[in-house]
Amino acid sequence: MENNMFQPNLIDLSIDVNEELQLFDLIGSRVIESKFAKLGYISNLAKRELSYPTGLKFKNISLALPHVDSLYIEKPFIYIARTRHPLSLRQMGDSIEMDASNFLFLGIKDSKKQPELLANIMAAFQDDIFANKFLCTNNENAMYKLVKKKILGEK
Repeated sequence: MENNMFQPNLIDLSIDVNEELQLFDLIGSRVIESKFAKLGYISNLAKRELSYPTGLKFKNISLALPHVDSLYIEKPFIYIARTRHPLSLRQMGDSIEMDASNFLFLGIKDSKKQPELLANIMAAFQDDIFANKFLCTNNENAMYKLVKKKILGEK
């Protein structure tokens, strides 16, 4: 797995938006501007989310993993976004409405690495101690260290 997917400048823990599409626009603009994604990224986030919702509910946390086809990705990344208010979205698998404030935008360049990354993310959020630390972390640098260590297995 690419070990530089997490970067301190790809974390925003206080986003003020009212709906998922506003969040997609904001994060999409940022990753396109910083050359992590290509034009078309934003519209494909919305399109893919309609067909394949990415909301997940764990015991202690709800989150979503929005992503697009790898052809819209310039460099691999994971953008951690937290909204000030929960946003309405749909759950992976059954499309049931749910709310979430935590988002991991996955910019996966090599689709062969996607299953491993998703497995690591799922395992991390099934760990109650990690999930609680994630929820309580409000500082971008602390969040960077937390996720890098837990999800990518780095020091």
